[in-house]
Amino acid sequence: MMSQPVPSATIGMNRANHVGISVRDLGRSLQFYQALTGVEATPEDRVGGPRMAGVLGLERTSIRYATLHLRNLNIDLLQYDEPAPKTAHYAGNEIGAMHLCFEVDDLDAVHARMVAAGLRFDGHPITFEDGDGLRSGIGTRVAYFDDPDGTHLELIQPVGPFRRRE
Repeated sequence: MMSQPVPSATIGMNRANHVGISVRDLGRSLQFYQALTGVEATPEDRVGGPRMAGVLGLERTSIRYATLHLRNLNIDLLQYDEPAPKTAHYAGNEIGAMHLCFEVDDLDAVHARMVAAGLRFDGHPITFEDGDGLRSGIGTRVAYFDDPDGTHLELIQPVGPFRRRE
């Protein structure tokens, strides 16, 4: 891949529309994400055929999907029926690994409810302190966990530069 210079003028890509998450079992993932977000998904739909396969760089494709419309981002849950899916395993420090972060007002309350519901977190929540290497954002709280298929997820109670600009 050739390195391209970054355009100096905006080209209009300053807003995210959605994140797509490939899942093993659409029904199970819908239950998980609807319970997690409190948002009901759109009815399940299907997309596929030669044109869709071509835009994805595949020979053929058939995808069942549903979308959760959050206030600031949509989550597309995608179950590939064709071609047969493979499970990816990424540690957070591997190139290409990503995570989806949910902003909450009270991390401790949300964490306690999730633990009570049986979710396992990677570790206990932390609050960023002076010794964590940050120049700003001290007081921000975070916790990490995975969805049923191993997609990395985060909770954040942001302070300072971690807060979203409206």
